[in-house]
Amino acid sequence: MIGGAAGVVALAVAVGMVVADDGPSGVAAPYGCGAGGAHGTAATASASDRPAPEGAADFDGDGNPDLVLGGPSDVEGAVGGGSIEVVYGAGAGAARCQYLTQDDAGIPGKSGYEAFFGATTVARDFDGDGYSDLAASVIDPGPSVIIMWGSEGGLSSAARVPGTDVSHVAWDNDGSLDERLVAGDFDGDGHGDLVFGLGSDKGLLKGPFARDGSPAGTDRVPAPRRPSPDVELARYVGLVAGDLDGDGIDDLVSFHEADTESEVNRPVSYLRGGRTGFTQPEGTRLPDADTGAIGDVDGDGIDDLVLNPFGGDPSRSAVTVAYGSQDGPGKRTTTVDQDTPGVPGEELRDEDVVFEELDTGDVNGDGYADVVAGAPRWDLDGNGEPGPEYVLFLAGGPEGLSGDGARLLDGHDLGAAQGGDADFGADVGLTDLDGDGLADLVVTAPGDSTVDSVTWLLSGTTDGPSTAGVTRLSTDTLRETAH
Repeated sequence: MIGGAAGVVALAVAVGMVVADDGPSGVAAPYGCGAGGAHGTAATASASDRPAPEGAADFDGDGNPDLVLGGPSDVEGAVGGGSIEVVYGAGAGAARCQYLTQDDAGIPGKSGYEAFFGATTVARDFDGDGYSDLAASVIDPGPSVIIMWGSEGGLSSAARVPGTDVSHVAWDNDGSLDERLVAGDFDGDGHGDLVFGLGSDKGLLKGPFARDGSPAGTDRVPAPRRPSPDVELARYVGLVAGDLDGDGIDDLVSFHEADTESEVNRPVSYLRGGRTGFTQPEGTRLPDADTGAIGDVDGDGIDDLVLNPFGGDPSRSAVTVAYGSQDGPGKRTTTVDQDTPGVPGEELRDEDVVFEELDTGDVNGDGYADVVAGAPRWDLDGNGEPGPEYVLFLAGGPEGLSGDGARLLDGHDLGAAQGGDADFGADVGLTDLDGDGLADLVVTAPGDSTVDSVTWLLSGTTDGPSTAGVTRLSTDTLRETAH
């Protein structure tokens, strides 16, 4: 999952009330990454005597951005137990790695069947000590949040956030089974907050957090309005955050999958953050979509909402931007697809979306947020034949998103498993990993029981993501010296 997480790229590398249980304080220390951890371009900053780029995760405070890979992978003795891999930046490359599960004595709980530890992760300085911290969702047995605290040595201790509550949305199937986690400053006090539980009186967990995981306070997160009268049930599928009205306070966008008698739609809900709590502005209408990302695509100082539209005319390998404004997002929109001048490739399907994952960041250094969209393998015709497997790069600019400078990155050209078995592009992220001011592209192929998971790191350049000197991180690279 990606979204609303300043400084973290949380990528899948494999496809209630909870009482705090502190346990031992020490988390397993980072170890030397295995051979092959930094082929080609460095995945980290070239100097450690300056702060990490704004918004980057820096768990050890050395000025080099760090990378997080997390997902609901199997762990020893626990199918779907979940794990988190951290790649620490260093001047000469990815020098240290850290492999974390709930079997670690310093992390609350115990790896269990479909606990999905790390399925959603967000990084921010939650306790105000100057080090980035990492919050992760888990279901053991009910949904809750664990925060791992940054320090000079990296992530070194952890605590469960006490008293978290799950979503309460009357028209949702069962929000507790698909709980989402996102970070931001939703009350404008300058401290990092967490949202975990739509419609809950305790859904907003306010920072700063104490080292025992306790938030400074809690507040209500309104349940999204029913998308239409004929929607009886829906499924909660995503959450992103950013300042979409330019008031300096982060807002919240949630995604849902709703079934009606005539069709399946993907309603998108907008909640405006504020000093007195969240509000639901009247008249905000966003295009249907099932995933999104937030960034300032047109450089006007207000974040924009990037969507993969679902339904209607643009449901063809498309990316839609609902531009932010003082009145919120959606007053102006732009849709770019493979019929747009400058966008390479041909139209790939007539129904549903192709792009499953989106992210934003300034790859080419021109001051505008760019967009990457991942299209993993699809059986387009129902005949078992793999479909496209690529990542599309679209450049932002003063007029917003367009086809100018668009690039298509094919998984086969980067050595992804043939036939689409690894699902190249199942997750994508943009973050400045080498500290040069240009966002780098992170792409995962989660693989399966027969194909290893792989993560690719492509450096940002003035022409977009570079395919020269690509860093390739395999599961073995990250874990082979962990024990």
